Amino acid sequence: MDTKINKLEEIDKTKNPFKVPENYFAQFNQEIMNRLPEKEIVVPEPVSMWDRAKPWVYLAAMFVGLYITIDFLMKTPGNDNMAENQIASQQTLSGSYENTDNYWSTVQITEEEFYQYLEEQLVDDSYFDYMYHQYYLN
Repeated sequence: MDTKINKLEEIDKTKNPFKVPENYFAQFNQEIMNRLPEKEIVVPEPVSMWDRAKPWVYLAAMFVGLYITIDFLMKTPGNDNMAENQIASQQTLSGSYENTDNYWSTVQITEEEFYQYLEEQLVDDSYFDYMYHQYYLN
């Protein structure tokens, strides 16, 4: 170990041990550019109108599909037929559409029948499920 320390003391500390070759920085940029590989110039392809509009068309198609799906799922089976049956029964009872006010004014039902009818409508319209989820599960 002693010998290494002695050798370090022998070095002249006033001189800079690092030397740069002459004109090294004058030609530095040119040498770097010569070493780099040649770059090919790629001409960009023009983008067609369809390629620009394609995401918007897909987005519109998605919303149309979503609307149709929700509309299909929201329809309860039998509501269309029920409305047609009511109109047909009104026609048979009153003879025409104009006399529907007279028919409903002469119908007499009990309070129990009225509440039973409302309960059936609420069950058919899934209102109970909606209210249950709204108040008890949230």
